[in-house]
Amino acid sequence: MRDTVLRGTIGGLIGTAGDDIIHLLGYLFFRASMTEHYISQLLFPFAEVTALRFMYSIIIHFLAGALAGVILVMIFQRFGMDYPYLKGVGFALALWTVHVAVIPNLVSLRPILLRADWEVLFDLISHGVFGFLATFYLIKGTRRIKNY
Repeated sequence: MRDTVLRGTIGGLIGTAGDDIIHLLGYLFFRASMTEHYISQLLFPFAEVTALRFMYSIIIHFLAGALAGVILVMIFQRFGMDYPYLKGVGFALALWTVHVAVIPNLVSLRPILLRADWEVLFDLISHGVFGFLATFYLIKGTRRIKNY
């Protein structure tokens, strides 16, 4: 399993699953919006988040997570494995900044989804979980790999 794309994809999918579990718990217990609500609003601005649009958003979220996992592997290959969790979580939090501040400003019509302060913090934490889980897989799941 030396393949950068395969390792990164698996790590990213695991991290995204963790991110979605955190969001799902927030949705079920606190009625917090999920990343899929946000993605649906970016894809279909000012439109209702339907079940079908939510499903599209799940697919897109996991595709983005897989891509982020591949990039994380390349970061480790380029910069080494010292302080891996700091790098993994730091990368995920940098992605959160892109997800919250950059991407919405690239969309011509702003989404109508309004998030409370605590929902934004919840989203930040879930991205940290993504970085932790993806890094955990890349360290433990690919332990036998030399020259990462």
